[in-house]
Amino acid sequence: MSAIGVRVRELRKARGLSQQALAGDGISAGYVSLIESGKRSPSRDVAERLAARLGVRVDQLLDGEAASVSDDTRIEVNFARLALANGDPAEAIRALSKMDMASFDIGLARDAGLALAQSYREIGQLDLALRVIDALVDRCCRDAAWSSLAVVATLFVGVSLESGDVERSTVVAERALEQIETAGLVGTDEHLRLASAYVSCLYERGDLAHATRRVEELIRIADRLGSTRARGSIYWNAATVAHERGRVADAIRLTDRAVALLGEQESSRDLPRLRMNYAWILLHQEHPQPHEALEQLDRAESDPSLIGSQLDRGTAETFRGRAHLLLGEIDAAAEHAAQALQLLGPSDHVEHTSALILLGDVGTAQLNMDLAQEAFTEAERVLSEMTPSRGTARLWRELGDGLRDLGETHRAIAAYDHAFRMMGIAPRPKPLVDLQFGRTNYATR
Repeated sequence: MSAIGVRVRELRKARGLSQQALAGDGISAGYVSLIESGKRSPSRDVAERLAARLGVRVDQLLDGEAASVSDDTRIEVNFARLALANGDPAEAIRALSKMDMASFDIGLARDAGLALAQSYREIGQLDLALRVIDALVDRCCRDAAWSSLAVVATLFVGVSLESGDVERSTVVAERALEQIETAGLVGTDEHLRLASAYVSCLYERGDLAHATRRVEELIRIADRLGSTRARGSIYWNAATVAHERGRVADAIRLTDRAVALLGEQESSRDLPRLRMNYAWILLHQEHPQPHEALEQLDRAESDPSLIGSQLDRGTAETFRGRAHLLLGEIDAAAEHAAQALQLLGPSDHVEHTSALILLGDVGTAQLNMDLAQEAFTEAERVLSEMTPSRGTARLWRELGDGLRDLGETHRAIAAYDHAFRMMGIAPRPKPLVDLQFGRTNYATR
């Protein structure tokens, strides 16, 4: 294989392009294949067109001139990624935050940036995580690295939703999907996983009809073109949408399907996270199933891929505490609530708020009113700073229930009002009596 053939193939794969996607502009996919196999040498004109489509200068394509990164730097990035996987995000941040990622090739920049963003996410610094991912999105677009863009945008959606910023996550997902689909990557793992994340945006925005249509379309594409992992992700989101629409039996059926698909894959965080989501569904229905939820959590937490994530482990502790509280096991619930807050740390993360609400409910059950008041007050503070979303509205509703049980009727009503407003339900007009003229006027509160 010729040197230029190797460079064309490596650049094409780094950008997530098929030979067909790279072709065009008078260049056939067959000709691309011949160049990559060393059976043809491109003319200067063809090389210029290929370089433009690959996002590099023509001299880089012909002569291999490119910014190089030392092996030591690559090793340091890999050690930082290993530290994150082993549950030490602080060490990963120490190593990665001092690196000049703008000088890296797109593949190394993506790996280092994703690890740094995920490390900030693990310690609850969502604003810093989003700042890193923002830069990565821009870099991927400049380099036309569409496959990498899909991976980066998927993480952006997850972190942005966790911060409560639904609109921002929706805009980024829509733009990235448009670019990726235009590049011919429909049906790839990266495309389907980003599209699945986009469904989460629609769900959180409350656009359930659009989310349902989109997920049905994705299931058809995934069943025809997608990998097992991508199909599992889509069935996972389909279950979430079904649950929100009150179709609990469908949600459980779709979750079982997703578990079966993801269970066929090599170890990853997807399967234990799905089992945690399964536990959440089992706990949040008209007739909760706490025993079954605890069984799913046992399976999730026994997965070694979950060990390195304090965020996931903290979330699992909150779900476990909620299950024990439903079973009347108050001391166990208190222990898990405390463990969840310790793992999640002080942050404005939605999971941190869920743990605070659980702790408040535990305080009420223990008749420890000071504990309940402190936990609910902190939850109010965090929620008041979050942008409106379906998930935030749900937390306001849960907080309202907790305050009602505590006997704080006025604060409970205020929490319910927040939930309604975030769902787009405005209060009714309030009658105001005009005492001077003895008639009633109407104005909204």
